[in-house]
Amino acid sequence: MKKMSNLPRDLSEEVLCRIPLTSLRPVRSTCKKWSTLSKCGSFAKKHLAQAKVAEAKEFMVVMMMNFRVYLMRVNLQNTVESSCIKREAKLIGLGDDELDISQVFHCDGLLLCISITKDKTRLVVWNPYWGHTRPIEPTHQFNKLDSYSYALGYDKSSKSHKILRGITCLDPHFDEFKIYDFNSDSWRVLDVTPDWHLRTIHHGVSLKGNAYWFANEKYSETRETDDFFLVCFDFTRETFGPPLPLPFEFAVSEDAMSVSNVREEQLAVLYQPWDTLKMEIWVTSKIEPNTVSWNSKVFLSVSLKQLIGPQFHFYLGSFFIDEEKKVAVVFDKDYKDKRNMAYIIGVDGSFKEVDLGESDARCYPLVCSYVPSLVKLN
Repeated sequence: MKKMSNLPRDLSEEVLCRIPLTSLRPVRSTCKKWSTLSKCGSFAKKHLAQAKVAEAKEFMVVMMMNFRVYLMRVNLQNTVESSCIKREAKLIGLGDDELDISQVFHCDGLLLCISITKDKTRLVVWNPYWGHTRPIEPTHQFNKLDSYSYALGYDKSSKSHKILRGITCLDPHFDEFKIYDFNSDSWRVLDVTPDWHLRTIHHGVSLKGNAYWFANEKYSETRETDDFFLVCFDFTRETFGPPLPLPFEFAVSEDAMSVSNVREEQLAVLYQPWDTLKMEIWVTSKIEPNTVSWNSKVFLSVSLKQLIGPQFHFYLGSFFIDEEKKVAVVFDKDYKDKRNMAYIIGVDGSFKEVDLGESDARCYPLVCSYVPSLVKLN
């Protein structure tokens, strides 16, 4: 009887291509032959093509909970089952399994993981598919009074990946933006002086290699409203675009807002005013660094009072939508029972809660799309 490890290469490829992405690590540790094969570019392309076909039924997202990063498998075909959102694997390989991750940013199959402690800041770029990591020296001493924002993107002309870091210092008060280029392995200060502040309390997202955040005008005596909008950082031109209008008006700081990407092609925003229980999700019809237009019809509009309860309010939740199934999945905290929760809300008014486990009071659940990548971190 022939051992599995001694199968011909083409048959071994056929077998390994059927292995779930989350099982690659133990497969690679089985034998040297399989480890070499699974890291071959031709095999990886075939394996990812198989995984893309499987996405018709279920897909994967990266989720940060309790300062740890997990790969979650989501199946919205049948939301009656309690396992429609399943924790598939804990992402490891950062060199310190006890490292607390404060932020995570996904772009092009790569994850930028940020750990901020009282002693230092650690930045690690990670490709979970290959298991490769690349530590980045932050060149800035962390100050708990400062506000930080990070993003990962790439130059479309060279496909070179870059990291943007923004710091809002309170004492003395100033904004500074730096960019790290993977090719030169160095940071540069950007000559940008925006007249707005990034809303670092809300996470940003990547789309087509660029990064988008909520922002609002800097304080002035004549400013009458918070005047929120989206801004884009173009990693090719290394500059911010103009303020991009949101599909709702009169937002204030206490309102719940979140941004998500849709199939790596569009953006979606979630909005719930602090004084109402009505939640809306809007999707762009066109989005570029310098312009945006929104679908005339709201994707989802529901009363949370009817679905969840009279006192419920999202705060720092993140979300994603499935346009085909007309479903939104919102992740947030249940403060009463101290649990991380997922709320599956259908355009037709259907609703389901999924308990994701005990919640650390200091950490809000953050979800982002995950598309495996063949990019290698040299």
